[in-house]
Order: sequence, then structure tokens, then C-alpha cells
Amino acid sequence: MTDRTLPFKVTKTQVLNVIPILKWLPSYERSWLKFDIIAGLTLAAVAIPDNIAYATLAGLPPEYGLYAGIMAPLAYFFFATSRHVSIGPSSSEAIMVATFLAAMVISSPAQYAGLVALTAILVGVISLGAWLLRLGFLVNLISGPVMKGFLVGTGIVIIIGQIPKILGLSGAPPSFFEKIIFILQNLPGTNIYALILGAGAVFMFIALDRKYPRIPGHLIVMLLSIFLVGLANLAHYGVEIVGSIPSGLPEPGLPHVSPGDLQLVFPLAVGLFILSFVELSSVARTYAKIHEYEVDNNQELLALGATSIATGIGQGFPIGPSFSKTAINERNGAKTQLACAISALVIILVLLFLTGFFYYLAEPVIAALILVAVIKMVDIPGLARIGKINVPEIYIALVTLGCVLIFGILAGVLIGAGLSLIEVLYRFTFPHMVVVGRIPGTDVYGNVGRQPEKEVIPGIFIYRIDAPLIFANAENFKERFLSALSREERPIHLAIIDLGSSPITDVTAVDMIHDLIADLERRRITLRLANASGPVRDIFQAAGIEEKVGALDRTTTIPALVKEWPEGQREQR
Repeated sequence: MTDRTLPFKVTKTQVLNVIPILKWLPSYERSWLKFDIIAGLTLAAVAIPDNIAYATLAGLPPEYGLYAGIMAPLAYFFFATSRHVSIGPSSSEAIMVATFLAAMVISSPAQYAGLVALTAILVGVISLGAWLLRLGFLVNLISGPVMKGFLVGTGIVIIIGQIPKILGLSGAPPSFFEKIIFILQNLPGTNIYALILGAGAVFMFIALDRKYPRIPGHLIVMLLSIFLVGLANLAHYGVEIVGSIPSGLPEPGLPHVSPGDLQLVFPLAVGLFILSFVELSSVARTYAKIHEYEVDNNQELLALGATSIATGIGQGFPIGPSFSKTAINERNGAKTQLACAISALVIILVLLFLTGFFYYLAEPVIAALILVAVIKMVDIPGLARIGKINVPEIYIALVTLGCVLIFGILAGVLIGAGLSLIEVLYRFTFPHMVVVGRIPGTDVYGNVGRQPEKEVIPGIFIYRIDAPLIFANAENFKERFLSALSREERPIHLAIIDLGSSPITDVTAVDMIHDLIADLERRRITLRLANASGPVRDIFQAAGIEEKVGALDRTTTIPALVKEWPEGQREQR
């Protein structure tokens, strides 16, 4: 009977793991519902103006932001392991889409929307492929300094991009530096009505957010501005307005694109995948840690894939997690992803019945909302903190920032990812290596360079590598080991390699140890290995290293090797 039911149990477990809602929804507590409803309604009040703004930032009509604000949270609702992440239109993804496609020759708005939807679907396909290959660990290869530099650079690009709209200037070029020149050259042509409206909106957004953080300040300011623009007929004075927003829900379907379009937007999709997955993992882990639950990076890949594909099919555009809206969600007591689903249902009602309210929504107000939303991305104190902790890493952050400004958002995220990998490889290739000595009167050994009072043992040379001893650093280790040994003015008869900080090794390192043994034998020096971990001992024993360097087991420590080496041999072999 057990054998017959086992396949069913395994299949059921797999289904529950792939669709987490089937796990938590049956055990949903009734007391959570009021918190999820309040959080969902508040989230919708913030998301509606934000989604409209980010659609504009992506170069799309405002309704596309509302479409994405429906499809993304509803799809994420079924597959997410995070209880708090709010996913949907995001500033960094939107500006990446706009800057990449701005350099393309696109014949019509319909073709542009099709390329954007295709990009979202491609991001989803890449995410699903990464999920199948269990590549969730890849998020750890993007370092904090690289991400910080990218976000600061992206924030600066977005802010500069909104200034022409607040000034009422049209025709700004896509390039960051060209846009700055354009702003300076066209300052005399500023539309004073647009400037007053945009600056006033910025002030009110900030004031309400600081003084009344729990109320939907974005929605309040947007509705007030709509009333003011309509009442004063500011469109007559050159203030750009949104105009009619089509009512009704999106029509699901694949975008109409040509085969060549796939190759055209694939690099954009790769960059968006890297960015959105890193952001998603970061936000999800942050709130999971606060509320003491687990998130699964691999499952989040599936959630991102399903969400991106659903958004692309539903006439949306590439999405990502929102740091600010997730904070609002959590601050209002959300217990599960039901809060985000409720927010999507509210947006559905808006699309069906309330789009007419947004006719007089002014472009300077949308620009002000975007500016206020991304200003926190320009985290200069965060950069300063990196520089205070680790100088080399601030250079990496600044290089990433500079690449975003000079080469664009997409190039910035790809270069940043490359820098992260180079940083990892550099740390493995050139790890910390030190000569080890003994603290007087003890059996404790450590870096002689950090504490010169540590004593060296007569006739014994001890060297440590603080990294896995693998192909990337094997030759470098050998060179530095022999270099440090050659600088010893005292006679050396025993050399010990401390492997306590090297949890793994490989065949290349084994071959290097063979060469090192032969080199030391010519110098009449015996080599021993200390503090090797179980996996390292297994590889060395399989390679026959133990036969040449002596026993390798848990008792082969530095103090043990020093004690067993005869005093007479320390002085003269």
C-alpha cells in the first residue's frame, strides 16, 4: 500500500512546492483578512498613480501601467513564497525599456507596445529556464556595491529625465548628457504653469509622505492636481495632459512581432531579468528576515517567470518589485499575497468604471511623482558607507554608476553583473595568504603580519590560504608560498600548509601540491598539510597525496605537527 501511494504523495508535494498558494490558503486565518483588505486598498491607492507614471516612463500610454498592475500581482499571488513583496510596474525596469528602445527605429506605437510586451515574455521565459536549472543561487553573484552603484546611477538618470517634463519642455534627447545640455539650453523656454504645477506636486508629495505616511498621498495629490488642471484649463496654457484613457480590461494575447524582433530585444530581456531577479530576491529576503519566514530563490524565479509572461500576454510591460510599495504593504499589516491581489481587483474596477477621472492628469505631476519615488535610489550616504568599510568596493560601485550614466541603463546592469563576477574571480585568484606564527605560551596560531609578537617555530615554516585552494589560485599560491619561504633567513626543514580556511580543492590544486612536494624535496624540506576538511582530505587521499605528506585526518593540526617534529631536526636535518 505504501508503494502504491508513494508516487501520489511525491507528486502532491511537488505541486505544493510549485504553487505555494495551495499550501498557505487552506490554513489562512480569518483574523488576517481585515489586515490584507486594509493593506490591499491602501496599496491600490498608491499603485494606481504609480502605475500610470511608470507606463509613461516606459514610453507607453497610461493604461498599460494599469494593465501591468493587474496581471503582475495576480500571477505572483499563485507562485510567490514572499508574503509581502509588491510586484508590478517599476521605475528601473521602465526606464531601461525606454532608453533601450529609444535607440531603435520603430514605425508605430503599436509596434513599440508589441516589442515591450515581447520583452516581458522573454524575461519570463529566461526566468523559467533559470528555475528549471535551479539557478536561484546566481542572485548571490551580484555584489551589494555593484547593485548600489547601479541604483544610484539609475536614479540620477530617471531624475534628469523628468526635469524637462516638470519645466514643460518637449523634444529632449534620450542620452543622459545630451539631456543635461538640452535642459540648460532651453531653460528660457520653461512653461511657468508646468513648473509651478510640477514643483508644487513635488512639495506636496514629500510633505504628505513625511507627515502622514499612512495615507495615500500620491493619490490625493494626483486627484487635487486633476481638479486644478481641469478647473484652470491649464492645457490651454501649454501644460501637457494625459487625455482619454480607454476603459475596459486588457485583451490577452501574444504580441504581433516579426522573427527579427526576438533577436532585437533579447539583450534587453537578459538585462531586465538580472535586474528584476536581484531586486526581487533582495526585497523578499529583507521582509522574510523581519517576519521570520523563509523565501525560496528558485521558486521566486518561477514566480518572476509566470508574472512576466502573464504581464506580457496581458498588454503590460516588464515588471519588478517595488521597494516603496512593499514597505507600504508591510506597514499596513499585510499578512499574505492576498493584499496584492485585492489591490489588483481595485485596479480592475478603476479600468472598468473610473478611467475618465484621469483625463486632466498633467504630465508635470506624473514627472513629479516619478522624481519623488526614485529620489531615495540616489543613496549617497550608502555609497559613503561602502567607501568607509572597503575602499576597493567603492571603486566598483562608482564604475558601475559611471557606466549607467555613460553607456545607459542596460549596459550599466550588464557591466555591473560582469564586475560582480570579476570581483568574485579576483578574490578567488588572489586570496589572502599569510605566514603563520604561534602566540607565545599557547598552542594558538595566527597571522604574523597582524601581530608581530607571534613567534615562529625554529626550523618550521607555516603558511595559510584564506580561500578554497582551487584552479583559479593554485599557481598563485605556489608562487607566493615559495616567495615567502625564500625570504626566510633561518634554516627551514618543515613546511606546513594550513588548510583550515580552504573548505574545497580540486585536481589542479592536487597537481600543484605534487609539484610543490618535488620542489621542496630538492631543498631538503618536508611538506605537511594541516587542518584539512573532510572533502579536501578525500580528494588528496584519492590522489595519493597522503602517501607523500603523511597522515591526513582530524588530528593533523598545526600544534600536533609541530609537537611531533623532533627538536633536533628543527635545528639541523
